[in-house]
Amino acid sequence: MRVMPRRMTRIAVGAAVCLLAFWPASSLGAEVQPLTLYQRAGRSPWIVLGEVIEGDDRFIQVKLLRVLKGTYDQPTLRVVHRLENFLRESWEEKLDFQDGEMVCLFLKRYEGDREDGKVPEKLAAPDVFSSAFGAMGKFTLQEEGRAAYLDAIEAFIRVTGITDSLAQDEALIAFLVSENPHVLQAGLEQVLERRTATDKEADTLLRLADHEREPIRLYALQAMRQVAEDLAAAGRALPDQSDVVNRLKAKVLGSGSEVYRAEAVRVVAALAGKEERDFLGRISKDDASQLVRYEASSALMELDD
Repeated sequence: MRVMPRRMTRIAVGAAVCLLAFWPASSLGAEVQPLTLYQRAGRSPWIVLGEVIEGDDRFIQVKLLRVLKGTYDQPTLRVVHRLENFLRESWEEKLDFQDGEMVCLFLKRYEGDREDGKVPEKLAAPDVFSSAFGAMGKFTLQEEGRAAYLDAIEAFIRVTGITDSLAQDEALIAFLVSENPHVLQAGLEQVLERRTATDKEADTLLRLADHEREPIRLYALQAMRQVAEDLAAAGRALPDQSDVVNRLKAKVLGSGSEVYRAEAVRVVAALAGKEERDFLGRISKDDASQLVRYEASSALMELDD
């Protein structure tokens, strides 16, 4: 049997860990990642706030409260839902409505499945829409926290409408100081996807790594790791790098989740490298978490390559 090189072995093990962590519990269709509110805001032609007032075999009727994106001037609109549910894939969730509920709807004009592209007259009426993203095209707004969600969606609409990519990146970086947790999380997600954080954001990211919400803490560390990797590639360091590394080591040893502590290990390794070999060695042997030990061991193997 041919023995894989150490680096390939590590990659294979890491891939297996990731697959086990994120493997869908029910069906193959579950592999499709749900769109975030930020993504839905950017991709939907119409976004409206409304109240569901009644439904029939074909349509749900919605009382229009506010048009957030797009142009529409009627007091009500109708949403095709029964036909959409019938045509959905088996793994897709059902589009469901309840009378009286407050909803934010991400809409498009109904698109038929005929080869000639024609839409039946009843479905082509100016007040008829369909969900832009199946079940994800409806976002129910509970009374508690409604204002924060609406403010976030309006911010997403504004930023996704910016056509200059650099200006959009700057607007997303500005999300990182928002007091709205939905805006803040979207900013981190997009900064990670675009890899736009720099050492200028290091203090902000370290502060966010102590946020009360676990996803925000984890995203902040992941963005910090990108900053560390970019600095290392450029042969640079943070002005207060020693202090930053010590704060990150405290997170590794702290009471956070094992996923969070493992990510902190990655950032320490990316920032300090061989300077923290002894620390990584102790963690790789003594930490109570197998995941944290694995990440410390992987970091040491990277240093030896």
